[in-house]
Amino acid sequence: MTARTDEFINEAGLEPTEDPKVERPIYRRPGFAGIPTPQEMDDAIAASLRQFRIDKDLSRAELALLIGSLEQVYGRYERAITKLHATQILHLCEVLGIYPDDLLFKAAPHIWGASEEEANERRRITKMIQSLSPSTLRTVATILDSVFALQKSENGTPLDIDLKEPR
Repeated sequence: MTARTDEFINEAGLEPTEDPKVERPIYRRPGFAGIPTPQEMDDAIAASLRQFRIDKDLSRAELALLIGSLEQVYGRYERAITKLHATQILHLCEVLGIYPDDLLFKAAPHIWGASEEEANERRRITKMIQSLSPSTLRTVATILDSVFALQKSENGTPLDIDLKEPR
């Protein structure tokens, strides 16, 4: 590894771990109870998917039909036997009327905050914002713009909120 890579690993708080499907170490950020295994994360996503399907009162066969799949194939997603690709997650979100973070949060809540309390609070706020009407959302965005401008003026450091596409 290069010094630059080592610096990135340290700054990002990454730790080496193993993935049974990869021959060399992979780097992950620890969760609140250590580094979850890929299977633990898959199980959490599968459980969330199953719960949202049940909440929408759809059978496995019905949801499979809506996503162009067979019931047996879809069932493997809910049992975490077959991994979902990002495009499949997005398709399921479209069909179920949910957001991607609805499926992913329980798999890696540490991505949302440095503590369980912070992660849950960020998740709660995200859910509130997602449920706002467009006009109320614009009002909240204006308020947040003002809050960020005040924070910038207090400490002189601009907040790095960049919604542009990655280069």
